[in-house]
Amino acid sequence: MNPFRYGQVVSKGDFCSRSLLLKQLVNFAESGQNVFLQGERRTGKTSLIHEAARKLSGYKLLYIDLLEVKTIDDLCRRMITSIVRAERRVSFQKKLLSTLAHLRPSLSIDPITGFPTVSFDSRIGMKPDTIEGILDLIAELGRKKKLVVTFDEFQDVLNLRESERALALLRSRIQFQTSITYFFAGSVRNQMNGIFTDPSSPFFKSAASLEVGSIDDAVFVPFLKKKFLSGKRSISTETVKAVIRMAGSIPGDVQELCACIWDVTSAGEPITEKQLPVGLKMIFARERKAYEATLVSIAGQQLRCLVALAGTDFVKPMSSEFLQKTGIRTTSSVQAALKRLVKLKIIYRHKGVYRLANPFFGSWLIWKGY
Repeated sequence: MNPFRYGQVVSKGDFCSRSLLLKQLVNFAESGQNVFLQGERRTGKTSLIHEAARKLSGYKLLYIDLLEVKTIDDLCRRMITSIVRAERRVSFQKKLLSTLAHLRPSLSIDPITGFPTVSFDSRIGMKPDTIEGILDLIAELGRKKKLVVTFDEFQDVLNLRESERALALLRSRIQFQTSITYFFAGSVRNQMNGIFTDPSSPFFKSAASLEVGSIDDAVFVPFLKKKFLSGKRSISTETVKAVIRMAGSIPGDVQELCACIWDVTSAGEPITEKQLPVGLKMIFARERKAYEATLVSIAGQQLRCLVALAGTDFVKPMSSEFLQKTGIRTTSSVQAALKRLVKLKIIYRHKGVYRLANPFFGSWLIWKGY
């Protein structure tokens, strides 16, 4: 069985130890300190949170995923659904039905998943003020047990038309829930920083910051080598480091590439750098349609910038070197192209450097000769 796991929450033996980050997160929770975690996609933020919750004795994790949340109604429904699945006590469910009576809720059990579900009168839309009632339910839940509440992809609250109102309502209740620890995880740095470091934001300085980035080679390399050895596949330290570089040092992407290399090799076969492109081409085959869809969504100058960024970090993307590489004449045109690519989440900027969100897409562009 392929031992590499990606695109899902992992734990125990599939979780690569990040002892310092894990210790910090556990300590924050035990001291009641709210935290905002930021790092690019697939760096393992969600798995880190779940692993911390697993190590917190007597704590319950309430996990709320806000990825691509678009409306207040959607936000409220996701919060309520998470609460219902986390707490099945009849007394609490009655409390929930009573608190949200104006929405005409009804509870049932999904016959396929076995999870409890809640539905509401479709004619009644949830408004921002509903957030307060939901947070009161979370406070009630926190009175019975130690609670860690996680909002994942928290920056997507900014997608809401009433985002300022939503953030203000969330903060107005959370600041008084001192017995509950809140984790806010996000993958869009500039937006997360805006929420927690902008003096005009309701969440200004309301949580400690924790950076979740790449895993140190001294830890990650032995972890990956051990995974390969479980299937009698030998791989050198240098080759593993080459895999990590090809995947942009993004833990989830590293594991995906390793999984593909596993699939194209056999037990007892030593793995060398010559076999890595075969695994990479397997990823290309799987993701080709997504790559082509991305190309359709962007303009010519944006593509030129992408190709220039592929495989290279430019600290000064407005430099003459970058202009020459793209063939674009003016820095204003480059700025506009990069701004659009960031907005589309195709690239991101961190510490003055632009990078592709998906390193394999950059490799594909080079392979296709763009």
